[in-house]
Amino acid sequence: MRKGYKVISSEKHGLSQRGGKVTCFLRFGDKIASPIPLIGSVDMIIATEKACILDVLEFAKPDRSSKIIVAEYEKKSQNSDYPSEEYFAKVLNENSENINLVPVLPIVAKYTNLKIINSIILGYILRFLPISEEDIKKSMSQHFKKELLVLNQKALEEGIKLE
Repeated sequence: MRKGYKVISSEKHGLSQRGGKVTCFLRFGDKIASPIPLIGSVDMIIATEKACILDVLEFAKPDRSSKIIVAEYEKKSQNSDYPSEEYFAKVLNENSENINLVPVLPIVAKYTNLKIINSIILGYILRFLPISEEDIKKSMSQHFKKELLVLNQKALEEGIKLE
C-alpha cells in the first residue's frame, strides 16, 4: 500500500484452530476487481506446507506460467497417507514451468521456531515482487514486538539469501 498499489485479501477458512488448512488470497496492483481470483488466473501460488499446494493448483494459469513456491516442510498426519515425491513432482510439473521448492527447514532448525516459515518465504518471494526488503522490514516493525521482530527480520534475510 505504501507503494500506491491497491491491496485486498481474503481467506477460505478450514479447521485452522485444530491444525487444519487455511487458504488466503492476497491481490495487489493498479486495479483489483474482487478479493478472490478466478480459477486459472493467478501469477504466484505459495504453500508454506508441501501438501497444501495440491489444494490450490486450480488457480494456476493454464499456460503453466504461474510461479509456484512451495516450502519444503511436511506436516504429516498419523492417520493419513502423505503424497509421494513422485506424485508431487508430476502434479507440480503439470501445472507450472516455474516451480520453486524452498528449503526452509535448515533455517527453522537454526532459529528453533517453526513459525518463521512465513517470513522465510516472504524473503524468498521478494525477488519476484516490486517491493523492497526495506519496505517489508518497515511493515514488520509495525506488526512485531522486540524479540519477534528481530527473529522475523532474520528469517526474512535468510529467505532473501536462498537460491
